[in-house]
Amino acid sequence: MPEKNEHTGGVRDLSRRDVLEWLGRGAVLVLGTDLMTACAYAAVAPKDFSFQPGTGRGGVLAEWPVRTVDTQNLVSILAHWRLEISGLVEEPRSYTFSEILTLPRTDQVKDFHCVEGWSVHDVPWNGVALSDILQRSRPTKKATHVNIRTLGGRYNDSLPLSVAMESRTMLAYGIAGSTLPLDHGFPLRVVVPRLFGYKNAKYVERLELADKPLIGYWVAAGYDLAGLVPQNRLRSGHY
Repeated sequence: MPEKNEHTGGVRDLSRRDVLEWLGRGAVLVLGTDLMTACAYAAVAPKDFSFQPGTGRGGVLAEWPVRTVDTQNLVSILAHWRLEISGLVEEPRSYTFSEILTLPRTDQVKDFHCVEGWSVHDVPWNGVALSDILQRSRPTKKATHVNIRTLGGRYNDSLPLSVAMESRTMLAYGIAGSTLPLDHGFPLRVVVPRLFGYKNAKYVERLELADKPLIGYWVAAGYDLAGLVPQNRLRSGHY
């Protein structure tokens, strides 16, 4: 990946090791064309991607508890990750991370609610509408659910297709202009602001359209399948 020298204006090449060490320290990347080059996908990188540098540690992330029992490996993610759309669809698809970034972006500031009783207000999510991804593959009439497969298979979950198609349901790849920190689900996580966090699956790698729901990790552990946040915890305009 090319990097400008602040003093000379020259450019030097960064190795894959440099990139991974950078990721390991900061847990985030700036969402721009340099990210695409780092992932070796520069040929399809967007030319004008208006994100600004950020540390990924401040703002809403500063005091956001992490409930991750299966933190993923960055090397493996960068080398092998694709988003697969399969199952009851007319056109199965596969996307690289940079191809996801070329899709129409949606930004929304919404609250995040944990079933434990705490909330994080005004999370500035960046990503793509889940409905946009699904419509490109054209679900069949038999499809009633989107079953979400995740890296490692631990955080699998499911959404009714009607919920997946809601305008505020998204696949997030960023928070406040930087990629998701690894603990928060890099490279993609589901965001459904009116559902508890355990329904907002992390480390998404495959969306399977199906005629019945998948019983995921948290639901198998005893949590409610629907995952609805009680109305008294929802702030008007923030879900």
